[in-house]
Amino acid sequence: MQAGLGKRNLSMPDDLTHSEVSNLFCDAYPKMKAASGGWLLYKASGGQGRRRLNLVPPESEGYCGSTIRSVTGGGKTMLYIVPLQDEFDLSPLPSDALEFSLMPKAECKKCFKMMPLQILALHLRECSTLEYETLSDSEAEVADLPSATEEESTDAICPVCMKTFPMKELELHASFCGDLESPVSIRSRSPEILPPQNEVTCEEDVLKWLASQVDTTKEFSLCVSRMSVLERGLLLWRRQKLSSPVNTLKITFLGEAGVDTGALRKEFLTEMIGGIETRLFEGEDGKGKMPKYSLNDLDNGLFRVAGEVFAVSLAQGGPAPRFLQDWCYDFLLSGTLENITKDSVYDVDISPLIKTIEETSDLSSCTEQIVSCGYTGPINETNKENITRAIVMHAAARRTLMLQQLRDGLQLYGLIDVMRTNREVCRSLFVVQGDLFSLAYCFRWTLITLSHLHPQMSETGIKHAKDVQILNHFQDFLMELEDDDSVDEEALSVPRVMQWVIGQSHKHLLLSERQAFKITVQFDHACMQRMPSHTLCFPIVSACTQTITFPTAHFSNLSEFKENMKVAVKYGACFYRV
Repeated sequence: MQAGLGKRNLSMPDDLTHSEVSNLFCDAYPKMKAASGGWLLYKASGGQGRRRLNLVPPESEGYCGSTIRSVTGGGKTMLYIVPLQDEFDLSPLPSDALEFSLMPKAECKKCFKMMPLQILALHLRECSTLEYETLSDSEAEVADLPSATEEESTDAICPVCMKTFPMKELELHASFCGDLESPVSIRSRSPEILPPQNEVTCEEDVLKWLASQVDTTKEFSLCVSRMSVLERGLLLWRRQKLSSPVNTLKITFLGEAGVDTGALRKEFLTEMIGGIETRLFEGEDGKGKMPKYSLNDLDNGLFRVAGEVFAVSLAQGGPAPRFLQDWCYDFLLSGTLENITKDSVYDVDISPLIKTIEETSDLSSCTEQIVSCGYTGPINETNKENITRAIVMHAAARRTLMLQQLRDGLQLYGLIDVMRTNREVCRSLFVVQGDLFSLAYCFRWTLITLSHLHPQMSETGIKHAKDVQILNHFQDFLMELEDDDSVDEEALSVPRVMQWVIGQSHKHLLLSERQAFKITVQFDHACMQRMPSHTLCFPIVSACTQTITFPTAHFSNLSEFKENMKVAVKYGACFYRV
């Protein structure tokens, strides 16, 4: 056993001998008087939830005042007295102990005992003395009071692992529950019941089932900065311990007044899926991507977070992560490397090596790189195919750890189990659909947008004509964006305009959402009456209600409309209005 020395401010002159130090300890700690058989001093070190005790070696004449003052830094560090052959009695002092004589006291209303306030706060949690009212002779005695056995059998749910335990055992269990079960297993617990395989015929069935698994009674709240949505989102998602992503995701953008009723969540998931694709995956556009070989991101658990984000996005209205290569999807389900070709590999170091091997007959200059990829056969032109195959397998194999961690994240809602039983149905949610998908995507968005506009037009007359003109400008604006072949990532696009208007840049995954989707268009003809001196104002959007309001006084021609819209989309992404 051990007793802390730093809990009392002991005066420790430098000239004290070992015996005088021992007497000083005995005076300060009466329990040491009964200890015999010698003792040593230990000093605590370490951190991060663990403190290791290291021996403070005594001098030849034992512990003296100068030694103790030196190792404690002048009394700033705690020392521990460890008896060699006895044990200290460390049981709590009774409430009427002499040490508590000067402390303020109060009476427990259940057991009527006087005790110090510090002890009373703990005592009230454990005091189980029943309170009975004095019954008069004419009152019948209550016969249905709960028995002690019934009270002991009352069960409660542990808030950490969500399992049921008796009340008397719950406090003890909860104190070490987090050590028994990792936060990952708690956060990604799978549902007990999976959908019958014959009821899942298309990806919409999977999405509806996932949506039914969201715990809508609780929230998974994140507050992120718009300046670094991806990095802050990954960090806060990984650090969240008090809630689970199984719950409804609630997003707050730092410094913005918007209240999340769905649009903020969709915008956050849209940014996260796009950011994860760029940050954690690599590959050629249109051919699918595979995880980057990053042990640092693996160690930080970012691929597990990415898997959880994928599951939440599919379950709560976000975009599908349709950018994986086929072999990555197959590995997530089977755990084996299948269907890997040289066209599947895109690696900054390895892809140039494969190209060099194909174009060069003399492979002597590449010998060291080939061997480092795990090839052990003869290195010559005859074995080019085997060499290339070994390099491709090396590139894929070293990414299996990242894919395994991604699979751990996809355990959320039991999604990975649904993917295994409905392999081909779920493939389109994760695997890139080819080069034509991205080209047709923007075109479909434009058609959907134009066909789902619900303008609130003015009555016939000048105002009505102005409303029609602005609608035509809006259609022409979207059409021009669709025809723009610019490769600039900062260039405006139809999906980006849609994210500004409704909070998401992807087409709705559920058919029911696509059918109910509409954009309400309103027209403001009174901005000059409200603010006579202003010269310019911009369209206003309400992403939650999917409404856009155009100020009609500032759009005299298409050129002005386009410039106004570009500025509004670029600088008006924040949710400042409630």
